[in-house]
Amino acid sequence: MTLHMKDAVDQHVHYLRMTGKSDNTVSQATYKFARFQKLMGQNRTLDDFKTRQDVMPYITALRSEGCQPVTINNYLSALRGLYDWAITEQLVTHNPFHHLRVKVTERPPSDVPTPSDLHRVIDAIDVPLYRTFLTLQLHTGMRINEVRQLTLDAIDLNARLLYIHESKTGKPRKVPLNDVTHAMMTTYLEEERRCIDSPYVFPSARGDLICKTTINRHLKRAAEDVLGTSVTSHTLRHAFTSHLYDMGVKETTLSELLGHSEPKTTRRYIRVREDHLRDAVERLTLE
Repeated sequence: MTLHMKDAVDQHVHYLRMTGKSDNTVSQATYKFARFQKLMGQNRTLDDFKTRQDVMPYITALRSEGCQPVTINNYLSALRGLYDWAITEQLVTHNPFHHLRVKVTERPPSDVPTPSDLHRVIDAIDVPLYRTFLTLQLHTGMRINEVRQLTLDAIDLNARLLYIHESKTGKPRKVPLNDVTHAMMTTYLEEERRCIDSPYVFPSARGDLICKTTINRHLKRAAEDVLGTSVTSHTLRHAFTSHLYDMGVKETTLSELLGHSEPKTTRRYIRVREDHLRDAVERLTLE
């Protein structure tokens, strides 16, 4: 009988910590493994999944929950790493996630609402915590987990900066606050934040990390009411990038703001509007 998935995950997470992976990387991997076990069954073993066909129900389940292809591939990558480690440890001889990826198709520009539309959506959310959380995301381009994990000691309102100590790429960075976010965060911290002993800027009712699903549920519901379409927190990051690109901000600057290690990653976030394309060709002159 092979190792139970839960035990394998615990050992692999320990391995990630011992090999110097950042706390954020370990936290993300733990979340992805837990989601796999929840969708595929808590009492499964490593050997239950031998072929791609065995794990296709997982991909189907993620799609049914509204996960985008890029997100699904991110989850598959974590599981591929788990099985690669298990093979090295001689726990299994197979990796059902080897070369398994779903096709990523870029969404048309119309699928990314404008910042003004997204502001209307966020303003329709009654709870100050969720409204502030999402407005901060829209105005900074931060990843949802970076906002979730933001601690009180990482905010310097005098300098108008947020400090992200651990990002997805493992690089720390500074995030500037504009006038809107500075005023909003000042009000939130002084008057609206939950009165609870917690290091987090946006704590759950118990003082822990707030749930991503809860954030996205409030945003999705408001977007459907206001825009008649579904929106996720990642849409805010796309809107932030596309809007600044339209305003003439360079890709290198956008990469720094977004915490990307490579400019090609930033380009995937940019949605060039049709009127900008039309304006570009109108500039052509043969004189």
